[in-house]
Amino acid sequence: MYSFPGYHFKDQHDGERIIQIIHRHWFNLLIQFFVVIVAALGVFGSWIFILFMYPALLQQVGVQTISFIETTALLFVWFYGFLIWIDYYFDVWIITNERIVNIEQKGLFLRQASDLQFSKIQDVTTDVVGLIPTILNYGDVYIQTAGETERFKFRQVPDPYAIKSLIMQMYGGAEKVQP
Repeated sequence: MYSFPGYHFKDQHDGERIIQIIHRHWFNLLIQFFVVIVAALGVFGSWIFILFMYPALLQQVGVQTISFIETTALLFVWFYGFLIWIDYYFDVWIITNERIVNIEQKGLFLRQASDLQFSKIQDVTTDVVGLIPTILNYGDVYIQTAGETERFKFRQVPDPYAIKSLIMQMYGGAEKVQP
């Protein structure tokens, strides 16, 4: 088992140890950034297209106006890329020796945190769908509970089978402690 000395999260109990910190798989981030890169190339491509195909437009409207429009478009593309990174970086699942903590970033100013005691777990399921997820070994892990949140979902996480195994191992340890 892993240990993360020096790492703490809000509402961590005394004596609670972090076993594993999980983010989404890097390929999920790459796919989303591919859209950002294509959009940025589209903005640069439109500047070159206007420059060579419509030079008279630059004289009529002005280089400053076209530059302003292009820069504004690039600013929106950068902001979208920033939102993708924030969503990736702050979506985290923390497995401790006592519970599972799900921290999910929804937009810039909204974060949801929920936790699940191992004793409330009823079922753990993995879902790896497609050729690329199978080759790169990433997918979803679903945890069925009897609690208020009926189903926890680890979205697009690396090595879902190992995560399932770890959760089941921790569940087995929690089951032994329960009277």
